[in-house]
Amino acid sequence: HSFPTRRSSDLCDVGYIYAKVQVAVADEKITDVKLLEHRNERGKAAERITGDMVQQQNVHVDTVTSATNSSRVIMRAAENALENAKEK
Repeated sequence: HSFPTRRSSDLCDVGYIYAKVQVAVADEKITDVKLLEHRNERGKAAERITGDMVQQQNVHVDTVTSATNSSRVIMRAAENALENAKEK
């Protein structure tokens, strides 16, 4: 039995770094993590962790060197979105 895909968005804002992501979950698996917005200083490289999240089935993945803060903000936004998806 297949469950419909649930999508949930949330954000993390620490002032100089901001990320808004959408997480899609189907059959209890993370099927997609989309970065909807990302305000950063030098953290653009962190944007690639969304693929790692899907591949590893976990919103807590290794941070990107030289983009640690952005990595953490993106992970927190994804964690928030995942929590929202569970509540629905």
